[in-house]
Amino acid sequence: MQLLRTIAIIFIIYYGLRLLSRYVFPFLLKRWVNKKMGQFQNQTQNQFDNEKKAKDYVKQHEGEVKIKTKKNSKTETDGIGDFVDYEEVE
Repeated sequence: MQLLRTIAIIFIIYYGLRLLSRYVFPFLLKRWVNKKMGQFQNQTQNQFDNEKKAKDYVKQHEGEVKIKTKKNSKTETDGIGDFVDYEEVE
């Protein structure tokens, strides 16, 4: 009796996996591919929009000159005192 039960379980699992591989897996794969294609199209559209905004900004501000300089500030330790090197005494 155990042998028949084991064979029946094996057949049920086998046909269950065949059913999944024939109908469910292709559906899930197609859905995943469509989702990734949509994400790629959105990313491409956003990149195109960003480039268009950058070109519009450049056209609006054509001829302007901006100069960036670094400010060299003195450190807070300038005027505190002198550094004294010391030696250990035994």
